[in-house]
Amino acid sequence: MKFITQKRVRFHHCDPAGIVFYPQFFYLLHEVQEDFLTHIGFPEHLLIQSGTGLPIVDLKAEFLGMCRHGDHLTLSLELTRLGGASMGMRYEIHGGPDTPDAPQTIRLRAEGVVVFSSLADAKAVAMPDALRAALQPYLESATEEHA
Repeated sequence: MKFITQKRVRFHHCDPAGIVFYPQFFYLLHEVQEDFLTHIGFPEHLLIQSGTGLPIVDLKAEFLGMCRHGDHLTLSLELTRLGGASMGMRYEIHGGPDTPDAPQTIRLRAEGVVVFSSLADAKAVAMPDALRAALQPYLESATEEHA
């Protein structure tokens, strides 16, 4: 199952030409991760308060099209792997003009890995069972099994 959220390209995402400046896509990807964690009942700020976090250790992005100020974006996140302390994430950003029924096209595809870690010593720790259970429905193979 994919987690899907909507965003709008804002002025602060853009360069002077009104096009999303490429580092801003990484902020958007992290916002999707935060929204996803909140959606499954593990808001990132509460993980941090408990002394744990999910820092990213690998991220590869493929830029497939421009996004402009005012564009409507559909962002998705799906898990590709769930390990003892790490998880693989696949992101997609589709976008189009903010007009009714305007078609959206893919603008970015990315793959990342985050590691459940102790913030005190920056070491990977085993993912809690409750978090693992909340993540499981978003694992790509779980989607394929239930299709």
